[in-house]
Amino acid sequence: HKLASDGTDNHLVLWDLRPHGLTGSKVEKVCELASISLNRNAVHGDASALSPGGVRIGSPAMTTRGCTEEDFRKVGAFLDRCCQIALKVQQETGKKLKDFEAALPGNAELGALREEVEAWSSTFGYPGL
Repeated sequence: HKLASDGTDNHLVLWDLRPHGLTGSKVEKVCELASISLNRNAVHGDASALSPGGVRIGSPAMTTRGCTEEDFRKVGAFLDRCCQIALKVQQETGKKLKDFEAALPGNAELGALREEVEAWSSTFGYPGL
């Protein structure tokens, strides 16, 4: 995977999805349906902000909930699976976002990932509760 800064310089990571042939909008949607919160984001060299080539991932919410370095490896594995699901769906539907999004509901692999993400994340507390 390609990070925009070739590393993590601070609490934000900008993941460039263009080497995978994906857009930030598609990966954002897959992640949303897998109960993972991130944002599509333009990356250097994008032709238009309307079709962003990356996603922005922040760590503060998870560190506040007690995530360790090992936990972030698990988060990375979840994100990789989202990318792989997006690639499979795009291969089946083509490049149009509308067709891509229409194919996501009922995707068994995505449903299984969502269940795994929700079960894992529920083991962490919420500050102040």
